[in-house]
Amino acid sequence: MQVGAASDIGRVRGRNEDALLVDDDHNFFVVADGLGGHPAGDVASRTAVETLDRHLDDLSRGDPADALVSALRAADDAIRSEAATDQRRAGMATTAVVARVTDGGEEAWVAHVGDSRAYLVREADLRRITRDHTTGGLFGRGSITQALGTGDGIDPDVTHIDLVPGDRLLLCTDGLTDMVPEDAIAKIAAAPDDPQAACQRLVDAANERGGVDNITVIVVEV
Repeated sequence: MQVGAASDIGRVRGRNEDALLVDDDHNFFVVADGLGGHPAGDVASRTAVETLDRHLDDLSRGDPADALVSALRAADDAIRSEAATDQRRAGMATTAVVARVTDGGEEAWVAHVGDSRAYLVREADLRRITRDHTTGGLFGRGSITQALGTGDGIDPDVTHIDLVPGDRLLLCTDGLTDMVPEDAIAKIAAAPDDPQAACQRLVDAANERGGVDNITVIVVEV
């Protein structure tokens, strides 16, 4: 298994409110995007990643789908608890997309809350795994309908995927997908570059198109 990861502030924002986690020992990967327009988005995304990291051992036991949902709910609780301790952080929230891959790379489980996405790259094809939790849903952009930390409760979607050698999983924030059309993402992600080079090329493509948001990507090749 090969993994690449990159996170970039972009060309407009004053700080990077995205966060990521790559844990090769557990084959566990996270991308989180602190919500723009909310206070302390960077704290929210970082708290989510740190909480999910603490639940890694739980992910190796029991049903993987249930474990991912439990970990995301723990992250939701942690963000709300953190916000309650500091009025300046009240209302902070973040998206999250997480993936757990089996040791042999034959299967993966993907869970998400919000509009950060996961894709399966198989040969030249790009298939979106996640459905945005927005008023626009699958086919359009809109306001986010659920996120970690909002206090409205979360209902993560979980998808199981059978993988074959050469498949790639792409996790990303909307700083990529709002800037780069999916056909261009597919060409870059399916190119014979190593995963780290693919990540950098995806970030570059978003910045070349304006880079109006932070950009974070993880590419996992099995």
